[in-house]
Amino acid sequence: MSLNMYYKSGLIRKARCQISDDLLPILYQIHDNAKFPRLTWLIDNLYENPQIRPDVARELANEMLGFEKLILSLHLPFPRLSLQKIHAFFEGAATSQQIIYTKAYPNSD
Repeated sequence: MSLNMYYKSGLIRKARCQISDDLLPILYQIHDNAKFPRLTWLIDNLYENPQIRPDVARELANEMLGFEKLILSLHLPFPRLSLQKIHAFFEGAATSQQIIYTKAYPNSD
């Protein structure tokens, strides 16, 4: 399942981001970790198509940075560019005080 996300970034434009099927198993590694409560919330609510408020987007951005630092400290391979894009997306929504809208799509297998 992938999660498509967007927020308004202008009068007509939208900023978009996706948590892909490939990235979900990596995020599940920190599920229920007390250091990542918002990422756990996002994982738990993927099927609910949650709206993400700007304050929650800020927390998610901070947790994405913490997650990246954790993986780097363990010298594990990971899709760094994908995580950085998601971090920048959450940071952008928080900074511009925009609600993120989501839509989950099941695997097409």
